[in-house]
Amino acid sequence: MLRRLIRNRRGSAAVEFAFIAPVAILFYYALVESSQGMLANRRAGHVATAVGDIVAQNGQTSSEEVEDIFDIASAIFRPLPTDTLSIRLTSIRIEANGQQTVVWSQTRGSMTGLSGVITSVPAPWIVPGSGVIRADTSYTYNSPLQKMMPEPIQMSHTMYIRPRGYVAVLRPN
Repeated sequence: MLRRLIRNRRGSAAVEFAFIAPVAILFYYALVESSQGMLANRRAGHVATAVGDIVAQNGQTSSEEVEDIFDIASAIFRPLPTDTLSIRLTSIRIEANGQQTVVWSQTRGSMTGLSGVITSVPAPWIVPGSGVIRADTSYTYNSPLQKMMPEPIQMSHTMYIRPRGYVAVLRPN
């Protein structure tokens, strides 16, 4: 009877499936989760580039126009939730002596605006007598599968863009 039971292979596929299925399902969910995280990171970078580029095309941008640009950024970010997306746009003037002075800064979300003299502009962007637009985004990615990644992932991007045809982007009087 024992020999006949050992030679019987009818249930081997079910046993193999029981061993492999949990690993395959875990791998599938990890792949979905990492794809969603990478999508969120790419969108956060794209938002920084897009909003900075839109502002760089104008010589003057009002605070109402910047709010409209922030609305565009939220539309770019969809279908991902935008409740943890923060955006900051800053116009920086590079003085003749190389000093970096904030002309204006406007935010949406949890970021704070920049003001006064700063030193964060990278060396290649420092051209005396010119200006730079700085666009920052910050996004906290919360996993839909909190069992896989219990801690939220913080993503941030900073883009520098030269104003097109203007020294610096100003606020209208």
